[in-house]
Amino acid sequence: MRTARLCLWSAFPLAAVVQAAAIDFPDFASLTGLTLAGSARQEGRILRLTPSLHDVAGAAWFRDKQPAGGGFESVFQFRLTEQGGLGRGADGFAFVLQNSGPSALGADGSGGGFALREDTTIGIPQSIAIFFDTFKNDEIGDRSNNFVTICTAGTPKEMRWPPARLASTKKLAVNLKDRKIHTVRISYQTPVLAVYLDDARVLASTVDLSTVTGSDGAVWVGFTASTGAGYENHDILNWSFSRPNADASMSSISSVLMFPRAECLPGRNLCTPEHAVIDESGSGAFHVVLPGNLEWGASIPNPEGRPVATANASGRVCHNVESLGIAGCSGADALIQRTLEGRTWFSVRGSVSGSEGYLEFEAQIQ
Repeated sequence: MRTARLCLWSAFPLAAVVQAAAIDFPDFASLTGLTLAGSARQEGRILRLTPSLHDVAGAAWFRDKQPAGGGFESVFQFRLTEQGGLGRGADGFAFVLQNSGPSALGADGSGGGFALREDTTIGIPQSIAIFFDTFKNDEIGDRSNNFVTICTAGTPKEMRWPPARLASTKKLAVNLKDRKIHTVRISYQTPVLAVYLDDARVLASTVDLSTVTGSDGAVWVGFTASTGAGYENHDILNWSFSRPNADASMSSISSVLMFPRAECLPGRNLCTPEHAVIDESGSGAFHVVLPGNLEWGASIPNPEGRPVATANASGRVCHNVESLGIAGCSGADALIQRTLEGRTWFSVRGSVSGSEGYLEFEAQIQ
């Protein structure tokens, strides 16, 4: 396990602990390795993203990009205090992965410090934010003043208000604004991101992290927060970021740019081609892209009914992740086939119409 963490003693710079084997909970006596933006400040042994003032935004980022595409886990504690103004406290804070830089900062108010608003052009493109929202904005369909949502932003030209939401909770059982210390664990096991609040899983969703990582699978990791007409202290008390599966071999989910010939269906977090793509690459050899939502959705001609060998299979197909988590995803081992009436057909074991993702593989008639 590789862990990046903020240390209790300034004698231990960030580079010295990246190889550490265990997650602990140091506080912020030292901000070595962090870059702050906007209103973010060190207050004693805590990181204060915003003070309890109206219309401010702040951010804190690991100065160096962190490898995240192969999976990660982040644990932190937060406390929200001195609520006032509209809504008795606003607007919330976010854990953010982004590829824009270590000084990035979005809009204040409902922008959460990561998004743009309808009246601004300030936002963080190429970002995924897990937003702990403490104010209900009726105009953008917020479910409550106490929920968690996963938001994403594309390139600067693709950014919009409100930001696209990959998944959201309903009103949380835990009150984010109760002035108590709460613990969050965020786990990304490709391609499922799960959020735990005080040991209870509150949200799980598929997320294609390749939309924000660089070619090396790395991102800037950190926090943002904002206030508007409502305000509060947004404090992070401690934080660790680790890669428990850093050396494991994991199949990646490619972005839609890998498949210019196959459009991705709307309303799915993972690229799900609209139809199968089958290219004949040689005598009895085929390259196949199989959408995960199509039962027996791809076939190749096999008039003599010969055995068909598959190779180089990759990709992920997921269903019912909200309930099942990572157990709702299958890889190449889920690929099945059958030969019927002169064709060999391919499907994903247990695939249903609500599945998302795809498998890509080579098929060779023996």
